[in-house]
Amino acid sequence: MATTANPIDISNLTRLAESGSPHLSESLQQFLQQPDPQPTRVREGALTVEAFLRLLSIAQGQGTPARRRERAMEAWQRFLPQTEPEPPPRFQLADLLQRLYEEGAEPVRAELMDAFRTAPLVYGAWGGMKRIYKLAEARLDAQMFGVLAYRFDVELSRYGRREVSRATLIYLRRRAWRFLRELGRQVPELYPQFAVEVLRHFDAGTKVSSLWIANHIWGHGTKRYDRRGFHGQLPPADIVKHRAYPDAWARSPDALMLLLEVCKADSAARFAIECLRKDHPDHLRNVTPEWLGRLAHRPLASAHDFLAETLLGSPELHQGKLRGLGLHDAVLALLDSPSQKARTYAIEYARAHAQDLGAERLVTLLESIFKETRAFAAAVITGRDARQLGVAFVGRLLAFPEMKAWATKALNESFDRSELPEAFLIDMLFGEVSQQEWARGYLKNRYEAAELGTAFWIRVLDDPRAKEHRAARDNALSLLGKYPASAIGAAWLLDALARNELQSTVASWLARADALPGLDVERVKGLVFSRNTRSAALEVLGNPKLVKPRDMGLPWLLALARRADPALHEFARRYLLEHMKPGDFSESGDRAAGIERLFGLALGDKEPEPMRTFGQTYLRCHHPVLGPEQPEAKAMSLKPALSREAYTAERVWPALFDHREDVRRFAATVTRVELRRWGYQKRVYALAESDAREVRSIAYDALRKIGERDADAALTLLADELEAAPIFALLESLKRGARELGMELILRHYQRLGGAERLGWLMQSADRDVRMFAVRILWEKHRPRHLPSGWKPRGAREEAALPADFDGGRFADLEALRAFLRYVMFGLPGGRQAEGRDGALSKRKIPASVAKRNVVEVVRDLAVEDAAFAALVVPLLSELTGSIAKGEWQACLAALMHLRKAHPGLVIEGIRG
Repeated sequence: MATTANPIDISNLTRLAESGSPHLSESLQQFLQQPDPQPTRVREGALTVEAFLRLLSIAQGQGTPARRRERAMEAWQRFLPQTEPEPPPRFQLADLLQRLYEEGAEPVRAELMDAFRTAPLVYGAWGGMKRIYKLAEARLDAQMFGVLAYRFDVELSRYGRREVSRATLIYLRRRAWRFLRELGRQVPELYPQFAVEVLRHFDAGTKVSSLWIANHIWGHGTKRYDRRGFHGQLPPADIVKHRAYPDAWARSPDALMLLLEVCKADSAARFAIECLRKDHPDHLRNVTPEWLGRLAHRPLASAHDFLAETLLGSPELHQGKLRGLGLHDAVLALLDSPSQKARTYAIEYARAHAQDLGAERLVTLLESIFKETRAFAAAVITGRDARQLGVAFVGRLLAFPEMKAWATKALNESFDRSELPEAFLIDMLFGEVSQQEWARGYLKNRYEAAELGTAFWIRVLDDPRAKEHRAARDNALSLLGKYPASAIGAAWLLDALARNELQSTVASWLARADALPGLDVERVKGLVFSRNTRSAALEVLGNPKLVKPRDMGLPWLLALARRADPALHEFARRYLLEHMKPGDFSESGDRAAGIERLFGLALGDKEPEPMRTFGQTYLRCHHPVLGPEQPEAKAMSLKPALSREAYTAERVWPALFDHREDVRRFAATVTRVELRRWGYQKRVYALAESDAREVRSIAYDALRKIGERDADAALTLLADELEAAPIFALLESLKRGARELGMELILRHYQRLGGAERLGWLMQSADRDVRMFAVRILWEKHRPRHLPSGWKPRGAREEAALPADFDGGRFADLEALRAFLRYVMFGLPGGRQAEGRDGALSKRKIPASVAKRNVVEVVRDLAVEDAAFAALVVPLLSELTGSIAKGEWQACLAALMHLRKAHPGLVIEGIRG
């Protein structure tokens, strides 16, 4: 089985043949051009068309003719009977073509001959053509023999689809010549009839040197040929001298006369004429005017030469008698003949007897490829009155070089401006180059700059020819562009904007427009959604001189701002920022309602990101403090339209804790300038633990820059506004940055915030840095001032943190400090929940033993650094070595060993060297 979607099948061809359809030839060739149906199933061992053709190609390569025939026959016998897949339908053509030929219906026979001239030589059709050729030989069918012999003769010089081998074609054209040769020998009266039927089909494009049959007919006697082909001049200069079977041609002129009337190639016409002159001169002298008239309309130089010679050589055919003989039109047909002799004769005749040639005929002669013919036509036209010829005809003459000067002068001088209608001028603008040049010059010289008006140039541009005629279109655009857009008209400009050839130019006009009366704003809005017209439409909508903001409509702009398309979103955002006041955002025009709507757009839970972005940008740009610094406000020279009272804490503060980054970022920007106005300074501590960096940075900047000269007064807290409890609480934050901030603040402002009790509480922290910080501060800030002798702080930073006379919170003596440490280390409760780095998950609650070990370790580390502190803590660590808790006494013992190593002179009771 095979699948096919081909539009023509065998049954269609059969029905066309039965009805005698004149479309049989065309349908047959279309059928052969169709691809073969593709089989859905190929039985094992079966042949596809491609495999079959390969077998035939292999057969052609065999060494002997017998072997070639044997292998080819095997391939055919294997391929044709198979059923899976069946041979393509074209292989059924051989039987159909043979049947149609044998039935002999004249319309079908004519269609077959027409098809055989050009149909592709593929298997199926080729089988029918071979059978019909053999039948034509047997039946002495000259017409069918002639068309098939012609096809065999020219096929080797053609290109196209062909499955028949070169060797087969060579054999068949040799066979055709042998058949003609036998006719010439045995039935000479039939030879000319068959030879003419071959020669009549060759056309002007045939490569004569590649022919075999035709060259034997008119050059057999040269003997200049071998098995490959003919050599030398073809056809021979003396085409009669070397023809085959000259006696056969001398029997009757009928075949030659027919050839002269029906042949398509000049070489065949020359052969017929030379044969008639040699063998039948009396017949040529007695030809009828009707036959000569038919000859004049054949496009063959040899035939026209013969006709001109006949007319010149016969007194009965004097020029004065030709009109009466019915040869007037035939001679005028020679005005454009490929024969120079015939043209010369025709021109002489026309000058004397045809000065009344029609205008259209003269235009046709002006298009001739022959110079003398064009000159004759030009001479006839210039002798006539331009006004009688008419404006339209004279305008056509501008396109011909021979007539350009005359036509230009005639149009400029013989006709008033009012006699040249606009339609004519437009035709000239779309004409040939010379017509365009005249029209442009005429309009420039005869009309004032704005006299024609926009309607004329619009009419030019609306002409269907403008789409393809770039020169005329560009000229019209250039001249129309000198008028203001308001004079051109909004409706036409919008129509032109949708035309590809006008789009860019019209868009530039709209960009420069100051007014467009009657502009359909809704239509312009619609153009925004086409990529081709979007840019120009947005240009128009964005021009407040053309479209007022109230005509745009807030809902449409907001809908545009919600779109994901960057171009649409950006246009709407910019327009709303630049032209819309706060009150415009409410349906009633109420300012308060508009402000509420803006905050809803900027912070709303259901608002898409593009809409939030716009709302946030608007509120930033129109903030009295923030606005002047915004890049959008600077670019558009915006003046803030909102007061600070619109930015309330109730609207902004909750947004700091929103899950959307853009909302938090906007709220943080506003909070930085409004924090003190809101009175929310003491709430910054809560921000330090936010997961969002932009929110945490508010707290960091508000607290870190206390007391600095360059601190932002609107954001930074005053020293009097510091609170110890929330700052110490920062050291227990899960955020590492918050803990570091807390330690920095305690260190810098310890005089206001510090206290030994709080340090003891910090020593219980699960964060080693916090524990170390607490122990270090306890030692440096609370130890008795006289201990140890000559002690100095480790760095300027710690010293700067406290004034020189600070004694608040210092322990009176060493025992008091040691007692405090003993209480912290021995009375330490279970450890608080451990903290991780920023973003880390918290750990489970740690036991008291681990918490004590942690304190021991930080005490040990500080003691390793500071010998005085080591002297303080050694007795305490020694006491803890007596603990019954294994982990505690091991940690203390290990700490003492570290201290002995760090301070060799330190006396540690209970441990010997």
